[in-house]
Amino acid sequence: MGAIRRNLEKGAQPPAWVRWALLVALLGGLGLRLQQLTLQDIWWDEARNIDVALRPFLQVATAPELDIHPPLYFWLLHGWARLVGLHGGMEPAALAFGMRFLSVLAGVAGVVLIYQLGSLAAGPGAGTAAALLGAFSPFWLAESQETRMYTVAFGWLLLAAVAFWQAERGHDHSLRWRAVFVAASAAALLTHYNAVFVLAAWYSWWLAAALLGPRRGAALCTWLWCGLATALLALPVAPIALRQIPGYANPNLVVPSVAGYLRQNWQAYWGGYAFDAAWAGGRGVLWLWGSALLGLGGALAATWQARRAPGMLAFLWAWLLGSLALYYLAVLDRGAFNVRYSSFVTPALYALLGAGLAAWVRVGRLPTLAAALLLLALWPQAVRADLLDARFAREDVSGLARWLAQNAGPDDLILVDQKYPFGFYYARYAMDPAQTPVGAEAAAARYLFVDINTLDQRLNDWAAQAKRVFWVQWFESDTDPRRAVRFLLDQAGRRAGEQEFRGYSVDWWELTPPNRFGLAQGLAPFTAQFPPAVQTVELATPQTPVVAGAPVPVVIRWQRVAGGAVARPLKARVALYAADGARLAQADERLLNDRHLLPAEWAEADRPLNVYLLETEAEWPPGDYTLGLLVYDAETLEPLGAVDAAGAAAGVEVPLAQIRLSAAQP
Repeated sequence: MGAIRRNLEKGAQPPAWVRWALLVALLGGLGLRLQQLTLQDIWWDEARNIDVALRPFLQVATAPELDIHPPLYFWLLHGWARLVGLHGGMEPAALAFGMRFLSVLAGVAGVVLIYQLGSLAAGPGAGTAAALLGAFSPFWLAESQETRMYTVAFGWLLLAAVAFWQAERGHDHSLRWRAVFVAASAAALLTHYNAVFVLAAWYSWWLAAALLGPRRGAALCTWLWCGLATALLALPVAPIALRQIPGYANPNLVVPSVAGYLRQNWQAYWGGYAFDAAWAGGRGVLWLWGSALLGLGGALAATWQARRAPGMLAFLWAWLLGSLALYYLAVLDRGAFNVRYSSFVTPALYALLGAGLAAWVRVGRLPTLAAALLLLALWPQAVRADLLDARFAREDVSGLARWLAQNAGPDDLILVDQKYPFGFYYARYAMDPAQTPVGAEAAAARYLFVDINTLDQRLNDWAAQAKRVFWVQWFESDTDPRRAVRFLLDQAGRRAGEQEFRGYSVDWWELTPPNRFGLAQGLAPFTAQFPPAVQTVELATPQTPVVAGAPVPVVIRWQRVAGGAVARPLKARVALYAADGARLAQADERLLNDRHLLPAEWAEADRPLNVYLLETEAEWPPGDYTLGLLVYDAETLEPLGAVDAAGAAAGVEVPLAQIRLSAAQP
């Protein structure tokens, strides 16, 4: 180890085989990242990033679409687009290629930097292995082919780590390397806020090393001024961060256990997003954990071999394990987990695995080759699945747009439940409600933000003269979980068909203009309590006879019971009963407020509307029918039970109203 470091300090050239292997890693990594770069359509995250980056520079940082992201990546993407001449009116595939190419370049730069990191940690062999892992990693490949900030952030963190260790070696230009470390650390933080977990792990390790080292005072001073300088560089975006971060949470997500958290991360970082347990004749999971044992076992062996001066290997372990631990604490607090959000540990992981493969050389060439083959056995399959397997393909928005252009006419209206990326493939589309859609297509298309309190008026403004309305929904959409759009369109017209695309569904209705939409007409006070959770506030049911075969609309305004508490997801069932008590129809819907949160997260001031549409049959006899309401646990199906105005038990189902059905028209 000492000889390796002395050679590095002298600037010795690595052996020829290392140079050739590094060339293979660079060219192979670049070629792989360019492979099928435009096969996938632009998808939501990419479209948002492109849209923001193409705005004037001064508007980027204040764009509301930044959501939970700092602005540096968007500024870089803006500059890149200006440099190579990209603009929003381009053919989508050309725009996708140009924008994604920045991630490709960052991914290849990451291969160079991880070679440097691995070499500093355990010699050129470890650096070469790390570079090959970074070049052909299915996870890094996937991130390098999308217009997102992750490969850029990996590059900043790798540059910061290399600069830190160049300075720690007492290099002639130590101060310059410290400056690079500070700048790159700040850039990583300004590219993605989750880089803070890596910086926190670094500085914790550095503080411990400074306190235990021989030159404690000087080391602590350096630690302090580097930290302050990094914070000062990040300070200009503090107002943006304070606007974005404090309220960010998703209480509807399930927080994984520690074991589940580690399993999901390792599966993604080693097996890729497209990992399938059925690979290798159903031995995919065995390979996954065998790889962990071989790779991380080798990394532990390399650390043990360097135990008298573990320096950088200990730093890499702190980066990997410390960052994972800190991010998991954030997951527990905010409930927002995705493997890519913690992926800033992957440079440390691949560098450690490179050191682990190099450590196997001490055992012998044959065991080293066997270990490498076992570790990488399923990577070709993982890479192929990520690039070509249709099961893992992104949404087919181009096919959707073509079908709508061919089938929707000038008297029709297309409503889309997501802002992005529809407008990149369908020109006559408006995201802003105040804009008029302009383009070559026959039918106008609009983004519909579903505010249940104003939805009916929005449809009256846009669809009063429409002969058909097409409702486009993304497969992961939570825009209209109360299904208010369908509720209104089912009342106003006849559902005429549906069409499925990869990632999207289209339903359409035929209407007879002029159309009139009304969601909560005739709301009247009505109280039914289901303690300790919720109660009704207002109710609207049909006041005139409903023709048999037409749907029965019911609207209920809810609130939490004052002082009550509920920790479970709830559903409400509205049922239709015949005179003999037979239940003929029902509508079961989750109870949600206007932010789509479960009752446990409602404020006492919340008064959300929920809608229920009950289907009837044309052959049902005319007469009076009864509506009933029941609230139950969405998971156990246990009813809550109701109380009357005096607080006495009133069974589990509350009568709502009587309605009259009239005979269906022949």
